[in-house]
Amino acid sequence: MDIEPWKNVWEFLGNIWSILGPSVLFIIVLSLIIELISEKVERKAISSDVEDIVSTVFATNLRLEKVPKIVVKWGKEDKAILDSKKGRLVIVLRRGRERHENVAMALLVATPVLLSPEMNNVYDLKFLVILSAHIIRSFMKERHDIVGYINNISSEMEKSSKFNELSTMLIKIDKESLFSRLLLPELIRVAKQCHPHRDPEINKEALELIRILYNYSMVKGEHAPDFKSVMCGKYFKLLIIRVARPEMTDAMLESYIQFVEQATKKCPGILLFISSDKRARVAAEILEDKLDKLRLIDKRQGVQL
Repeated sequence: MDIEPWKNVWEFLGNIWSILGPSVLFIIVLSLIIELISEKVERKAISSDVEDIVSTVFATNLRLEKVPKIVVKWGKEDKAILDSKKGRLVIVLRRGRERHENVAMALLVATPVLLSPEMNNVYDLKFLVILSAHIIRSFMKERHDIVGYINNISSEMEKSSKFNELSTMLIKIDKESLFSRLLLPELIRVAKQCHPHRDPEINKEALELIRILYNYSMVKGEHAPDFKSVMCGKYFKLLIIRVARPEMTDAMLESYIQFVEQATKKCPGILLFISSDKRARVAAEILEDKLDKLRLIDKRQGVQL
């Protein structure tokens, strides 16, 4: 075999490398350094934006006692992990997205953890996406860039009639001030109580609770009737009463008392919520005072909405 042509080729390549090699190597190394620096800068920018939102908007609306330091890392899946010892919330994001989309995704995965670190281990993850999307839309109305991406992310799930209905119910519940004052505290309580136990029944009951609150919100209004509903599940126990009429006759009072007595006997530990509008506030207070004197409720359970 004649190796002379190959020898000439290698000599030619060697000459090219001696001229261009160092420059090519320098360019490759420089590009890698620039990429590493740009990724670090991008992570820092996302961390800063998310931390600013969490420390202001979320801290105020969710009444966060402590605001963790936000640390963003790149990974294979989007997730948030609370490092309570170091006081950090580590948010793992996939590469290759526009910054505002990454901020939106960071908020989406961080919201359940900010509510309660146990949420992700107790509730269905799709349920949490819809819940978190609603919270972010509600808190971030002025940030159209972020809300737009949240809508894109959640829209695929909301094509399902089940999750579309859930999103609609949450909007209505929130308008009646039942979302942050009743629903979220109950979801958080059950998550803390049940962790690390994961039971499909928890998600079924959570949806039932949301439906009850939605039905309650649909009958509110100037001429709305009284509303009474009981939920006695394994995890969620709620007795909700809406006093609509401004007068409270002895017959009405007795009817309410019997209703509460029956519910508390059948469902020990049930949580009682009494609500009213301004016209019926005095009547609702009379009922709450009477139930308190009869020791059917305590001050932790009787809540005036």
